[in-house]
Amino acid sequence: MVWNSNSHEEAYEFYLKYAKIIGFGILRRSSRRSKISNEFIDVKFVCTRLGSKRESISCNPRPCLKIDCKATLHLKRRLEGKWYVYNFIKEHNHEVYPAQAHYFTCHRSIKPSNKETINTLHAVGVSTTKFFAVMAKSNNGYENIGCLEKDIRNHLDKEKRLALASGDASAMQELFMHMQEEDSNFFYAIDLDEEQRLKNVFWVDAKSREDYKIFGDVVSFDTTYITNKYKMPFAPFIGVNNHFQTSLLGCALLAHETKSTFVWLIKTWLRAMGGKALHDLEVSKTKGAPKRIKSGLENSRKRKSNDKSKKQLKQDSKEYIFLNDDECINGTF
Repeated sequence: MVWNSNSHEEAYEFYLKYAKIIGFGILRRSSRRSKISNEFIDVKFVCTRLGSKRESISCNPRPCLKIDCKATLHLKRRLEGKWYVYNFIKEHNHEVYPAQAHYFTCHRSIKPSNKETINTLHAVGVSTTKFFAVMAKSNNGYENIGCLEKDIRNHLDKEKRLALASGDASAMQELFMHMQEEDSNFFYAIDLDEEQRLKNVFWVDAKSREDYKIFGDVVSFDTTYITNKYKMPFAPFIGVNNHFQTSLLGCALLAHETKSTFVWLIKTWLRAMGGKALHDLEVSKTKGAPKRIKSGLENSRKRKSNDKSKKQLKQDSKEYIFLNDDECINGTF
């Protein structure tokens, strides 16, 4: 049977739709390229239950659904470029589930347009459960959404991690370790999520730590800078020396501008600076930053203020300096 197409991807999409109607999952089992043209000339799609069960010695092994199902669509490419069905096995050795096909991984994905909507609703505080219910209503049922609620949660979790390319996180950590070996006063900290994946990074060198001891009266903190390659906030701490020149007092890359992120960052920065409390803090007009930074400072101040009364601490924690476009003005949160 000749496949009237110049692309095996169209064959995959067709077999994927067929699998969803019948009620099973598929995956690409193998493919082969031409040694001359480097183009695909052979590809095989199989049922996800192909293969045999793996023996496990763990206490709570994950269930294995492999029962060596032979259902297959095997395509080959002719010299003129047309694809044809080399082998097709229709029968499965297991029960199929057309009503539950939307649970299979191969049939689940979040459309780009839905991703934008999800990010927007999440940013304004709408819970995942609520907007998943809205999506179900607009698509006439949960089975027509195209993804599960946990897929949306995974998407949002991914948005909160640092958007680094493969290998970049390891390279960055190796660089920090090398710099710390050369200078023991170099400080860095890495914030991980519950699954031990990178979220936020902070670093500061020995000169910056010494400069803060001398010129730490006023510090400017700004997250309006965005790195060109990864499109994530770059957060520098800036001070001013006795010659009215700017002095870098630390840097951070942030995955997300949330309260917990700013609390972690301020606590980490103060720890790097030996716990010396701030007198004045200049905060940029980053949306929501003042309240978040206040929370981080208050939590840090409380640990360092055993010699102050609660009344004095409360008064000190309200005094900050804000930056607007034209001037600095005294203000309170």
